[in-house]
Amino acid sequence: MKHKIVIYTSSHLRTTPETVCIANAISKVLGDLGIEHRELNNTNDYWCRDYMPVLLSDDGVYAKYKYNPDYLKDYITKQKYITEQDVACRDLNICTPTDLGIVFDGGNYVRCDDKVIMTDKIFMENPEWKPLDLLSHITEKLSAEIILLPWDMYDFCGHADGMVASLGGNKILLNNCWKNKDKKFHKRLTKILEPHFDIVEPVYNCKEDKYSWCYLNYLQLPNAILLPVLSKNADCDNDIAAIETFSRLFPLLKIIPIYSRPLIEDGGALHCVTWEFVEI
Repeated sequence: MKHKIVIYTSSHLRTTPETVCIANAISKVLGDLGIEHRELNNTNDYWCRDYMPVLLSDDGVYAKYKYNPDYLKDYITKQKYITEQDVACRDLNICTPTDLGIVFDGGNYVRCDDKVIMTDKIFMENPEWKPLDLLSHITEKLSAEIILLPWDMYDFCGHADGMVASLGGNKILLNNCWKNKDKKFHKRLTKILEPHFDIVEPVYNCKEDKYSWCYLNYLQLPNAILLPVLSKNADCDNDIAAIETFSRLFPLLKIIPIYSRPLIEDGGALHCVTWEFVEI
């Protein structure tokens, strides 16, 4: 049985002039593609990937967790942005039989069939657990082999979804942003990932912008890729190169650029502000 997929964004994406254009663009593109778009109204910021439950299987079963990230809770002025997961899900008919029972972020969850990739920041977020016990606990709860990547300390969130993306089967897409800026870190990543996956790395035929990491934070749909871009007309050298690269990576899907610079400058992109709901 094929289930209906609904793409959610937070209503907060419409609260600033800088991001309302992104919300409108996402909504229009989804409508043109025949995919339903809805908004989450019980949220405190627009990074909905981080506080919404994570999908365990294609039949609409999710796992919940405690969203209490250090990059918000440790700052009095930012604590108001913490969204309680149960509140955000209040109006949804969502199946969450599994509770991870730990502090976690949905942005640190990349499902690749029977494996899940996340960064080792989970140990810092759950200091009351012994590392091996925590890893065993997560493995059991998610029914998956856990592949841990080192936390890139330049990313305050410590999320995996800006580092890798699943290409299905045994393939993953690895962000190439470390190849030039931190070759040792890049080598560490490939050494960890190679025993488990066939690694594909995007190649952009231009001088890369400091924000070129953003392209990997795309949203994949059944019939298209929503690709974040840096220029309003997707006509800067980096955007042109990224569109060409993703057209080669996904020859059967339509590549749709969406101007996302306000999000990118704030540390995220389209994958971060969207959430897939499998309606059963």
